[in-house]
Amino acid sequence: MRLKRYLPLFFTILAFSACKVESENIFNMFGDVEVTFQNNSEFAITQDAVVNDGDSVHIFFTVTSAKEDMYSVVVDSTNGTGTWSTVTIDTEDNERRSFSGVRKFKMQRDGKVTFRFYARDFKDEYLGDGYTSITVDVNPSYNHFVNRRLYAPNEDTPELPSFLSLTTGQTYTYSEGSNASAQIDFGIDTVFTADDNNPTELVYNLYSLNVDEYPVPFYDVSGWTKRETLFSEPQYNYTNTNYTRILVSASKIQEEAEKVTIERRQTDAIYHTQGLAPQTLFYFRTPEGKYGTLYVTQSTQDTDGRPYINVHVKIQK
Repeated sequence: MRLKRYLPLFFTILAFSACKVESENIFNMFGDVEVTFQNNSEFAITQDAVVNDGDSVHIFFTVTSAKEDMYSVVVDSTNGTGTWSTVTIDTEDNERRSFSGVRKFKMQRDGKVTFRFYARDFKDEYLGDGYTSITVDVNPSYNHFVNRRLYAPNEDTPELPSFLSLTTGQTYTYSEGSNASAQIDFGIDTVFTADDNNPTELVYNLYSLNVDEYPVPFYDVSGWTKRETLFSEPQYNYTNTNYTRILVSASKIQEEAEKVTIERRQTDAIYHTQGLAPQTLFYFRTPEGKYGTLYVTQSTQDTDGRPYINVHVKIQK
């Protein structure tokens, strides 16, 4: 009776032992592939590194496989925005067990990018990555000011901000502006839309303080410092995804800004779907020569019914 009681336990242990012998340990089953990095140029890195925007980075690598032939080597890079890039390199007959290559980059994305190098066999199945990778961290190259609220100018509510400094991200009211005008890059003004179907909608425009004809009649800025910040034509229907994933470093901001003409001191839209409408993007250049971008995210009212727009700003450090 006692023997029968323990037989099921015995067979369970026996079966578990057999499985343990036959199964590979997932933590070492890809240990036959090794990845090493070589210092073969002045831009080469062989371990995690911190660089600056615009720096060149070379990663010389060798992938070796002790037991299986490698029919391709994959270079995989990921970053913090949820995007990734994959490059597949087919190997030649004499490279099946050892493959050497180099990836060269001009770093144009602030933040961390991680590179992995791994091998695949003739079935395109994963062989291993040597349990290693290289992370390149790019120092911050631009300032990002988010959710700056600019109110429609109103003679009855001068305490609401309708001026903005692009270099600091600080908003200013009219009363604050006289003492801070050397920092102010633009203000906003409003008119009612020319769209007869939406007559109460506001059109938002921007203006530099050095415009020939000041657009807000009840503000006197004659004694203010006039910064000569210039703007591009507005780009409408510019998605937040592009704003987030393309304009990712000082060099990329300047690269995109130099594709357009930046010479405007104000906008003069007459329809509420233009001017500083949501999903509108401008490039700008400050008097100091710094490039940046202004993105409008929202046109709405606060809880007291006072209209405003919400903007993000990216500007080179």
